[in-house]
Amino acid sequence: MVPFSKQLMIPTFAALACLPNLAAVEIQLYGNHHTMGIIVEMDSGEDADQSAIATPSYGLPGEPLQEGFPLTRVSATRFVGSLFDLTPGTRYEVQVRFSDPGDPIDGLLLESEGETRVEPQLPAPQREWIVSPNGSGTDCTENAPCSFTEALSRAVAGEVILMGGGVYYIGEFSPPRSGTISNPIMIRSQPGEQAVFDGADPAAFHWTAQGNGVYRTTANAADTHLVTANGERLYPYGNFADLESLEWGLPGFFADGTTLYVKLAGNADPNEAVMIVSRYNYAFEFGGTGLALHDLTFRHYGRGSYAKAIYLNGASECWIRDCTFAINDTAIGIKREANRNLIEHNEFYDTIYLWPWDAVKAGAQLESGAIVFFSPVTGRGNIIRRNSFHDFFDALGACPEGDNGTLTNETDIYENTIERAGDDGLSADGVCSNLRIWNNTFHDVLVGISLAPILEGPVYALRNTISRTGGGNSNYTGLPFKYNVAGQPTSGISYLFHNTSYAERSDNHGFWIKSPGTWRNIVMRNNLWVGTAHALNNANTSQPIDIDYDLFWNQGDASLIRWGASRYDSLAQFIAATGLNPNGIAADPLLLDPEGGNFTPNGSSPAVDAGLVIPGINDSFSGDGPDLGAHERIESEGGQWMRWGAHSNDALYLASLDGNGDGILNVLDFIAN
Repeated sequence: MVPFSKQLMIPTFAALACLPNLAAVEIQLYGNHHTMGIIVEMDSGEDADQSAIATPSYGLPGEPLQEGFPLTRVSATRFVGSLFDLTPGTRYEVQVRFSDPGDPIDGLLLESEGETRVEPQLPAPQREWIVSPNGSGTDCTENAPCSFTEALSRAVAGEVILMGGGVYYIGEFSPPRSGTISNPIMIRSQPGEQAVFDGADPAAFHWTAQGNGVYRTTANAADTHLVTANGERLYPYGNFADLESLEWGLPGFFADGTTLYVKLAGNADPNEAVMIVSRYNYAFEFGGTGLALHDLTFRHYGRGSYAKAIYLNGASECWIRDCTFAINDTAIGIKREANRNLIEHNEFYDTIYLWPWDAVKAGAQLESGAIVFFSPVTGRGNIIRRNSFHDFFDALGACPEGDNGTLTNETDIYENTIERAGDDGLSADGVCSNLRIWNNTFHDVLVGISLAPILEGPVYALRNTISRTGGGNSNYTGLPFKYNVAGQPTSGISYLFHNTSYAERSDNHGFWIKSPGTWRNIVMRNNLWVGTAHALNNANTSQPIDIDYDLFWNQGDASLIRWGASRYDSLAQFIAATGLNPNGIAADPLLLDPEGGNFTPNGSSPAVDAGLVIPGINDSFSGDGPDLGAHERIESEGGQWMRWGAHSNDALYLASLDGNGDGILNVLDFIAN
């Protein structure tokens, strides 16, 4: 039984009928595999003073419902929220109850049902088209393989193009037809072989010395933006003079139409190196439905502007799995009405982690990383899960910069590993509404997750592990979450629940809010913030922040917390001065092996059972309460841990308290406001 003082209390309601005079209020549901978005729209007059609170309940039809996390008001007429840890391919009953004493909307009950997405499976192909790097003819059989171009021109829904092992120096394809959700057009390597799509020019180039270590050749395609030497990307200098002087101290190249100049480290002769010159802007551009790419390698797509290996330009229901994306300007670009694409179990990498930060910002055009949402993106339900990203500047993005249409994004990013990023591990900057980021591991990054800004909101960051911030090659101090941004509109609400931030490099803070920046609120519960400088450093104290049940620990010599110009050596001093984190802890979290990557609390940790029960977020836990941080310790399994629990069917009945220091979180106030 959870101690009463650790329960998050919200009032319950008796069964209510929908109020007929509020028929203009509508509920919409959007299901992904493990989550479901809830959107409530109303006329502006239904809640004129914007004081209503909307609380969801959910469960299997006909069974008792459990409370979910309250919806967030994102405008005068819209509430947005999410359900977590759902079962794929399952139908759920959802209710939303409104509380607004004295106003007509008080007591309104909305009811609907929605389904989560079924986990995809490749169907047995109706026909196989067999291709090889040197294939020809039209048979496309095992004994007479054809070219990839031939097979692509003929494959239809439910058929598979099986690619023999080897390198295919091809690109800039637009599949001529679509598949369907249940019968996609499939492209994959033959079992036990590896097909490689290579955007490089296979021609042998002769390099002519120009003096001062510079060599010249003539490319077969103009304006390449990707050149490598011995497997390492060269810096794209903007003019010949900067290349000649190696302005940024990096070996590089300068492309002037088809004339290509390079200067390698130590003035090495490129004729004696393995040189790669990209000649294609992309491998595939697709705007249809139902394309499945499995077990393929894509590399060296980088000619011209906005190059990418795969361009989902309005494409929907595509499945990219078990592929390798090696040194492309962008691996996957998503734009326009691109819906419900699944990107999973892939490896993405580049070689620019240690490039100087200023050099990348100066014009390298390589800031965006492996996956980019190019504005506008009016599609929804794109999922990025269980991938590996390494050696980028920013590893990946999550939202379009300027336009997501009139709908929520419903994007899920979870269970990915992001390491060695010279700037942001995940850049969630832009128009983000119902963006869910959970169970990701970040290490050796300058910044874990950037939320600078998140326009509209809400954004949920749950159970992420961020360690060794301050990575890359810059003069900046690392931080787990970034909020500082100048000249942008006010960000929406972000929820940081059950994250672990563990700084190991010197002079890094457990949690750091820099200035400038404005936001509606940052809500933090059940996190671990371990710094080598301050555990918490807030340089922007004019902006709202709601902290409780967080653990702070400083492994260095600085004060525990810096708050503006004030410093606090103890949590008690901080609470007395600010009223924040009244149920928090200041103690060594006693993790099992953080240097080795195991951030589970040990059996003596003060983080064990010390968390707040938050409905719809951490309903299932081991022991007397949820553990603080990203990892729940399961004593019955000898100290093994889980990163995300299954929901219990036992509803948590909640009642609102006034937040007057009695240890109960008043979640209603920070959502309503």
